[in-house]
Amino acid sequence: MSSRSALARISAFIKAKRRERGYGLRAAAGESGLSPSTLSRLERGVSSSLPDADTLTKLAAWLNVPVGRLLSDEEREGSQENPELTTPEVVEVNLRADKRLAPKTAEALARMFKMLYEQFAEAEEKTEVKR
Repeated sequence: MSSRSALARISAFIKAKRRERGYGLRAAAGESGLSPSTLSRLERGVSSSLPDADTLTKLAAWLNVPVGRLLSDEEREGSQENPELTTPEVVEVNLRADKRLAPKTAEALARMFKMLYEQFAEAEEKTEVKR
């Protein structure tokens, strides 16, 4: 398990939870017991190392997953523990976990993909409406 892939997984879990609940950063931080700055840093994937044990414990409790699931590279298909990610989020997690890419490069590629994805998805929706 690389710390980079674990950080990408943690980021995905946080994004999915916040989106699912419709929480802003402060509400999520208040509920999780973490500071807004810590939660933001973890969600953006800009941390240079894994969180300490106390932070991981609070995060796992808030996300309702075992701590090991946050750190594991193992995928569990069909598991209730998998966050429901959008396609751009899945791509972002994979880009961040790619050891050949610098973190800033992975972030830039993820932003570009998300922008293109949204443009094409919007165009597809308009085409469907016209049919």
